[in-house]
Amino acid sequence: MPPPLALTSQEYADDLNEVRENGSLSSVGTPHAETALFWALNTPLAWNRIAAQISAARGLTLTENAHLFALLNLTLSDALIACWDTKYRYVFWRPITAIRAGLTPTDADPLWEPLLDSLPRNPGTPAHPEYPSAHSSMSGAAAFILAAAFGENTPFSVTSEIRPGTRTYSSFSDATAEIADARVFGGIHFRTSCVRANGMGRAVADYVSRHAMRARGDDRDDRDDDRD
Repeated sequence: MPPPLALTSQEYADDLNEVRENGSLSSVGTPHAETALFWALNTPLAWNRIAAQISAARGLTLTENAHLFALLNLTLSDALIACWDTKYRYVFWRPITAIRAGLTPTDADPLWEPLLDSLPRNPGTPAHPEYPSAHSSMSGAAAFILAAAFGENTPFSVTSEIRPGTRTYSSFSDATAEIADARVFGGIHFRTSCVRANGMGRAVADYVSRHAMRARGDDRDDRDDDRD
């Protein structure tokens, strides 16, 4: 992945202002806040539940499920490894630090807090670097695998263990887009981090799906199929 946005760029200023305006603790009760709180869940568990829901609807066999869930979870693990490798390569600051410091001393907001501080069992800002988003990395990877298995425009629903209610999506990309929104609205990620993380997760999934869990007798040379 490329490095995070330069702190002097207009793109970074736009990202910072978006989180400041939409991801603060003062936004509790807004639709943005409800999206953030809904997706403050266990990401791998959510995607495994989605896979199980669609698998049951499609009537997959035991063998088909064994392959699907092995590939899905291998990909989730590899996406998380890639994410953490990138996090500690760049060690980019979180919105709470950036907003409290301000783009300039005059726009510093030393009392700003992220929305996710409103959850009693959630510490708000995680204690690891911001870039890239782990939720978006894993979600991009999972969405790629499930879209390849079932088709991009597959409808499904998600129930959160954090907020009541169920949300329904008409495609995997609809869900990953909302997950990116959720991390921004939660006050813990910049938009660029989520967008790039989604792309990284998809790249990991593409590689894993072409090189792992292949059918018996598939003797293609990995080096000949290496498009990364």
